[in-house]
Amino acid sequence: MAAFDQESYPQRVLRDMNEAVLVLDRQGRILYANAPATRKLEMGADFVPGETRFGMNYDEEYNDDFYACVTDALFHKQEDIVHTVPYMTSSGRKYVFRMSSSYLADGPGHLVITLADETETMRLRERINESTRTFTMFLYAFCVWMIFYAFWVFMGQPFAAKHMTRGVEVLGLLMFLYISLYTKLSWRDLGLAPRNMVKTLRTAGVVALCSVAFLFALKGVIRLFKPDAFSPEAPFWDIRLFGLPQIAYIFTAGIQEFLARSVMQGNLSRILIGRHRAASAIVLSSLIFAALHIHLGFLFMVGAAILAGLEGILYQKQRSVYGVWIVHWVFGVTGTLLRLIDH
Repeated sequence: MAAFDQESYPQRVLRDMNEAVLVLDRQGRILYANAPATRKLEMGADFVPGETRFGMNYDEEYNDDFYACVTDALFHKQEDIVHTVPYMTSSGRKYVFRMSSSYLADGPGHLVITLADETETMRLRERINESTRTFTMFLYAFCVWMIFYAFWVFMGQPFAAKHMTRGVEVLGLLMFLYISLYTKLSWRDLGLAPRNMVKTLRTAGVVALCSVAFLFALKGVIRLFKPDAFSPEAPFWDIRLFGLPQIAYIFTAGIQEFLARSVMQGNLSRILIGRHRAASAIVLSSLIFAALHIHLGFLFMVGAAILAGLEGILYQKQRSVYGVWIVHWVFGVTGTLLRLIDH
């Protein structure tokens, strides 16, 4: 076995590289491993340069492709080989490496293997692919919904508009099942992972109070300039309207926010390109959300688009469905008790 001079200029270059670097002899013994290699591959105290064979004592099935690529490189030293392969350490941590091998034309014929960590890149690519699939499925469902709306109108609106709203909620539940069963999007990706809940709820409470103040001011202005817009016998704030439907509306608000934020805005923000993709995701998801309420009329759609846009900004800041969920529910119930919204 030929010695490997770790202090020569080429070896100092290998030592200082950011990528993990291994040098193997013809028998697959590791002659050298730089610091990133020993750290990422978790090569402990039992690693002895020149004696430890690469992967010979490792029987993890997960790493079969990884070691197959190393073997391939050993048998084809004269060729530069590049593979992208998964690897799992003894502690269970998973990587994706872009493995490249090159032959050192130094008498003994050492093989240099470089492992560039592509884990985050592959994870990001996978999330983009999952988001694309999810949003594509939603577009199919959205088109079916619009066709059904046209059929509902064609048939003379045979049932109340509130039942059409139930259809939007069913769509949200179906998308949740699809994402749960057929994608690898995490709860964090969907904005459902509780994080910074105290700050999230505190901010949501402030925004909700501001929305209540806005609705009170809006009704005051409407009554001032158009007194006949509301029944003169009805109180300004009709607490009698608060009942089981308003309590149950919290579930409706949650499903709709999941649809608008997790399914639409969150996935759009990952698949759109450009400097303003976050703003584009907010605008586009708000317009689609408004279109889902076409059965409630033009003015309701405008209101839904504005509300969705403001909630989209809040979601972009918090990355949590829970905050916008609270704002949506408070806004809807307040609007109902003020007789501005008919739920």
